[in-house]
Amino acid sequence: MNTSIGTLFHFAKEAGWNWEDDRFDQLDDARQIVQAAIDALPEDAKAHLKPGVDEALSIIKDCDPAEYESLRHDIKNANSSVRIGALDDLVARFTPDDGDDSSAKRLTREAQKRCELWHDKDGRACASFQRETPDGKQHRQHWAIDSKGYREWLSYIAHTELRIAPTSEIIKTCLNTLTGIAKFEGLEHQVFKRVAHTQSGDWIDIGDDAWRAIQVTSTGWQIEEAPPVRFIRTDATRPLPNPERGGQLDLLWSLVNFPEEDRPLVLAWMLECFRANTPYPVLELIGEQGSAKSTTQETLRTFIDPNRVMLRGRPKTVEDIYVAAGANHLISLENLSSITPEMSDALCTIATGGGLAGRQFYTNGEEHLIEAHNPVVLNGIGAIITRPDLLDRAIAICLPVIQKRIREEEHAKALDQTKSSIMGGLLDLLVATLSQLPKVQIPPDQLPRMADFAYLGEAMMQAQGTTPGQFLALYTGHRRDAIRRTIDTSPVGAAIIEFVVEKDMEHSGTVKQLLTTLEFLRAPCERNEYWPRSPRGMGNALRRLAPALRQIGIHCQIDEKPRNDGVHCEVRSAEPLPTRSRRSR
Repeated sequence: MNTSIGTLFHFAKEAGWNWEDDRFDQLDDARQIVQAAIDALPEDAKAHLKPGVDEALSIIKDCDPAEYESLRHDIKNANSSVRIGALDDLVARFTPDDGDDSSAKRLTREAQKRCELWHDKDGRACASFQRETPDGKQHRQHWAIDSKGYREWLSYIAHTELRIAPTSEIIKTCLNTLTGIAKFEGLEHQVFKRVAHTQSGDWIDIGDDAWRAIQVTSTGWQIEEAPPVRFIRTDATRPLPNPERGGQLDLLWSLVNFPEEDRPLVLAWMLECFRANTPYPVLELIGEQGSAKSTTQETLRTFIDPNRVMLRGRPKTVEDIYVAAGANHLISLENLSSITPEMSDALCTIATGGGLAGRQFYTNGEEHLIEAHNPVVLNGIGAIITRPDLLDRAIAICLPVIQKRIREEEHAKALDQTKSSIMGGLLDLLVATLSQLPKVQIPPDQLPRMADFAYLGEAMMQAQGTTPGQFLALYTGHRRDAIRRTIDTSPVGAAIIEFVVEKDMEHSGTVKQLLTTLEFLRAPCERNEYWPRSPRGMGNALRRLAPALRQIGIHCQIDEKPRNDGVHCEVRSAEPLPTRSRRSR
């Protein structure tokens, strides 16, 4: 072929040549064009810039990237003045149609070659691909296609492999195409966040760059370099401490500020956070200013679900809580003075497992669903949890005054030196607990609402050598104290305690009569805005308080249907005093 072959591709395009389908057919011609340019380069430093050479190089690059790299080397050797980077840019930019749409197609093809596209049970599109760690080891990553992490990977591929600077429109077009392929052509797989439970045991995502995970069973734990479980992450995910064999769990207590008698409750809560198939109790940390609530909470999170932002402030809306639940395993909120009833209900749902449905943004009728099942930890100076339904799921711990303080720098250094040993000790305890769990027996009439947590705590303490029933007694007494404290913050609850316990009275009659009686006992200044203003409001308050009141020995029952004179209720001591007859109102 002579130098006129450089115009071959221009004529081919005018004749309707299909670049996509025919590029392999033109490979031999492309090689001749490039070789002719290489032969001319020693005498002509611009030979590689003649028409058709960039097109020929782009064909070779698409068909055989290794050959393209070899030709780049030959071009440079033929004339050292050739700017290879500039040539790469010319080749990368060359397409039959130089618009964003063509670049998006090229990026989509490249992503399809490198990714496994799939979706979860809710239809969310995901992708898995191989990456190489700095030490040269291969690992497999899993990302939601709409995540920031996957978009960044696409941009990286566009720059390194296609030599293009992708615009937001190119990325958006590519993501839309990949999402459709993943949803309608990809297989369905189960997806997890930080923790998982499968037939082979419990799994914990370490969160490191190698995407390793810890497998835990009743016989031991081990780190898997290529876990079969598909964990997805966000760009805020941070790695857990690397666990150390034969770790020392007792090192934890010098880093946190918990009363010694409450430490079993804290340990059981931490172990529960590693399980994915049981309800989670809510941990509430209460203490005066300077009692290391935030430091203690941040330290706990280090061993459960480290994040770029370890502690977060009060969410503005219920939707904010669910968004946080969708992006994290542990919901960690600090410096709360109170939470709204709606937020309290949302935390109840999230702790035991549920979801939120709302209108999809920018649409008229589409529903946007967020499923959540997350452990929760809160802290504040005063009691944050005041509604009995959430309190029934909570562990409220009062942090003592610190007698001997250390600097934050000292705490960070101590944590860094001991965290691997503590993590190993936690995993060892989890293994022993899972081994003991099938042997635990608790009478049904003694089971609290968080029954799975009670079983886990019993198994944990028995694995440490205590006698059966000690954890249940600790947990039950702790809940009773917390419930009493929280009921005291409710005007209706405080009035009922005064009526039954202090006044030694009982009521059997209508809700309206009870409301009148309690109003007579309580001074007007004590009946604030939270005091019910109607028998209906009093009935709702009684229904909400009844489970908590029963925990402290007050029988409270309200009829489901009204009688002729209204809805009836009964309020009395669960165990009437034998020494004197009770007065009734």
